[in-house]
Amino acid sequence: MAEATAVLQGVRQRSPAWRITVRSLQMARAAAAAALVFARELVRERRAGREAPLRALGRALVHLCNRLGATLIKVGQIASTRGDLLPPAIIEEISQLRDQVPPFAFEEVRRTIEREFGKPLEAIYSSFDPTPVAAASVAQVHRAVLRSTGDTVAVKVRRPDILDKIHLDRSILLFVARTLERILPTLRLVSFEGAMREFCVAVEKQIHLSNEAKNNLRFTENFKDEPDVRFPHLYLEACNDAVLTMEFVDGVREEELEQRGIDVRRIVEGGMRCVCRMIFLHGFVHADLHPGNLRFQAPGVIYVLDLGLVATLTEEDRLTNARLMFALATGDGVTVARIFYENSVHKDPPNYADYEADICRFVESVRNKGLGKLQVTLEIGRIFDLLRRHRIHASSHMTMVNLAMMTVEGLGKRLAPELSLEKEALPYLGEALGIQVPPELLETM
Repeated sequence: MAEATAVLQGVRQRSPAWRITVRSLQMARAAAAAALVFARELVRERRAGREAPLRALGRALVHLCNRLGATLIKVGQIASTRGDLLPPAIIEEISQLRDQVPPFAFEEVRRTIEREFGKPLEAIYSSFDPTPVAAASVAQVHRAVLRSTGDTVAVKVRRPDILDKIHLDRSILLFVARTLERILPTLRLVSFEGAMREFCVAVEKQIHLSNEAKNNLRFTENFKDEPDVRFPHLYLEACNDAVLTMEFVDGVREEELEQRGIDVRRIVEGGMRCVCRMIFLHGFVHADLHPGNLRFQAPGVIYVLDLGLVATLTEEDRLTNARLMFALATGDGVTVARIFYENSVHKDPPNYADYEADICRFVESVRNKGLGKLQVTLEIGRIFDLLRRHRIHASSHMTMVNLAMMTVEGLGKRLAPELSLEKEALPYLGEALGIQVPPELLETM
């Protein structure tokens, strides 16, 4: 009987149909639990008026993603950047999704490293802390000492079952998206299946650590002349698709800056330069740039971490972003409307003239505030709300760019509010577009 049970379990583990069925049932149960969360939160938010159903839905989605794990958490995190697809109330709720997962066993860490490199762990690392310093849904990080150099390193090891789980979840999610589009025609208007496919592709890129290594090398080359912006040094002899060995960055977080005697103004200026160069000059943007992925060292050095998710801009994308930001800065609402429309991946505005008029009124209201008080990322968030209402979906690179700008602008507003991201960006806009920025424009900021 025991042998028969073992054979049956082996069939179940190997059978794609069986695994899809089991995972589908897990998703169904999680969806039912999320529906209960929605009902409960709807009652709690009944005083919130028209936003109540949206906030309740956002919290139900957070519950669903956390219950189903890596793929759904990552999809939710990426979806939280898409203000052109989702209402602000839902965005605010799902933006709270975090990779809060327990670590996997050290035995699995050892097995992965020894399988990938074909040698004992002790042959690569002279010491290896079995307790991870960080654990997330895709990988966890251990502190170790590299035997060949004696350097203290951070070893990022992919979860052993993550590849199968994400491929399985992708198949189910795309099937569900296609089915829902057939049942609910309104979802076709927002290209629901296309958006889900885009999110899943972004998640799959993150689980291949060799992609992160390539991104690291490219960022390092792009910023080789910028002493205040750094990326962890890679030890390529101990890196592959499942393991990354890199410099252990002993830096401080934002909340520790002042007590550690670090030059806050220099940090903010360096962060602004970093993001502007990524977007407007390099066309290669860290697309998961949040405070948790930044570390700081004296006197004013920024380390940028977790480089798995990037936005790669074509030459036209890069120029489009520069034209858009310049049009916003100069109050050219017609150009702003046209750029968003022409670069939309999906558009079905009921009336283009009404859409253009709304954008122009918005841009004019921004101008009336004064450029010195302009918060670009907040205003772009408002634009995305307009786009969504007019059934125009911004391309993903525009939303990824906005996320990077939001992070560095937030850093500036908290630490050095007298500095202006917009003023810092204008020279880079001028360089990208091959134009001379009018001195009077700089003087107004």
